[in-house]
Amino acid sequence: MELRQLGGPADPGFRLDLDGTARFVHQGFTVTVQARRATPEDHLYYYRPAEHDPHDVVVSGIVTLENTDVGTASAVANERDGHNMREALEDVLRASVDDARRTVARLSVSVERIDREHRTEQP
Repeated sequence: MELRQLGGPADPGFRLDLDGTARFVHQGFTVTVQARRATPEDHLYYYRPAEHDPHDVVVSGIVTLENTDVGTASAVANERDGHNMREALEDVLRASVDDARRTVARLSVSVERIDREHRTEQP
């Protein structure tokens, strides 16, 4: 996957600082990505505590359309492993855009249903 970071270096490099944000374009959507140190709670959520590594980070992505968050995704990666970080970033970009598409589709169906119901209620 080609990584297109807004305001950052071209592929194959990317900059993703801990506790900072970066923006990437994936399939036409802008995804805001943040990486932060994994907490003990993250380890319980993502995998067994025995697998804990102090260099693990949580990479999270959010797609925002019209000031509304419509797609989110997260993954755990090891900050010392560039390949692992890239895979996590790619997964987050894909999953957050997929989630955005699903959310928008569900909202569109709901709006159509509400409009139909409203029209049938009108005299």
